[in-house]
Amino acid sequence: MDISHYVAVHGVSLVFANVFAQQLGLPIPAEPTLVVAGALAARGLVSPFEVIAATVLATALADTVWFLVGRRYERKVATLFSWSKRGESAQRESRFGRWGVRALLLARFLPGAVQLIVPLAGARHVRMASFVFYDLTGIVLWAALPVTGGMLFHRQTEMILRALAGRALWFGVAALVVAAVVVLWRRRVGSSR
Repeated sequence: MDISHYVAVHGVSLVFANVFAQQLGLPIPAEPTLVVAGALAARGLVSPFEVIAATVLATALADTVWFLVGRRYERKVATLFSWSKRGESAQRESRFGRWGVRALLLARFLPGAVQLIVPLAGARHVRMASFVFYDLTGIVLWAALPVTGGMLFHRQTEMILRALAGRALWFGVAALVVAAVVVLWRRRVGSSR
């Protein structure tokens, strides 16, 4: 069974679960599911509006969790950013300082940015109305892109899925081999220090 079959059978609930898991920070990409949902929407098998609505709801729920975590653990969030002033989180804090809550419009397009910017917005006591407005606008922009892409390029998406379906086992084996090599290499480098 491939991803398009799961999306066609389970529809918006699968999209919701996948997006929610990704937005909470699990390394499960939601964009491929959204592209496939868009391709299925082009064929009339799922509603594009329901897919976008499920995506917006799942993302908004996860962002609310992160926002409230930022509010609740304000000092720990501030410590996280001050602790890594040389890293990417310092750059994101700097962007947030310049852009403010408007950073939420584009944060979803930068890997990992949302999981830092949303709690930072909570820690900086951004007004809930401003947070909701910019967050929802950014979510709709982000969600519409892969769904629309899947709808526009549904034939190509289906061709790619058919080509990958026969090779899924080999991709899984290759991913496990790469992961094992990385783990062994890190252990070797870590033990040589």
